[in-house]
This record gives sequence, C-alpha cells and structure tokens, in this order.
Amino acid sequence: MEVIECKHNVKCELGACKNRATRAVKFDRVGIRGRIFACDKCLNELYTAIGAAVVPKSVETARKKRAKDGGQ
Repeated sequence: MEVIECKHNVKCELGACKNRATRAVKFDRVGIRGRIFACDKCLNELYTAIGAAVVPKSVETARKKRAKDGGQ
C-alpha cells in the first residue's frame, strides 16, 4: 500500500466532502480501480483516527525472547 499524488481531477471519496482529491491511496494486488482518492483535510482526519485506534507497543513493554536451549 502506498500514498501517491493524485494526477486526476476527481472528487474526494471520503464522507460527504466536496473538495478535489490531492492524494490517492494505492493498494497492492488489486484491479485498476483499487484506489481511494482523498483531499489533504480528509487524509489528515483519517490519519488521526487510525492513530487513535492503533497504538504500537513501546520497546520497554515488549517481552524479551527466550533462548531455545533451556533458558541459559
């Protein structure tokens, strides 16, 4: 998946937005219509919503790997 600059004159597809799309989210291994067109405002809102839902684990809370030879 990648975010690319929109080269077409299309409307934003997120919500009831009437702005013109400036970016396109391109998915891997899908057909020719496998893109979501979004304006910068909607893309930023989507970014904050995803950031609130998906929180990565910090390095301090990750478990240490155990050795396979009995823990020594």
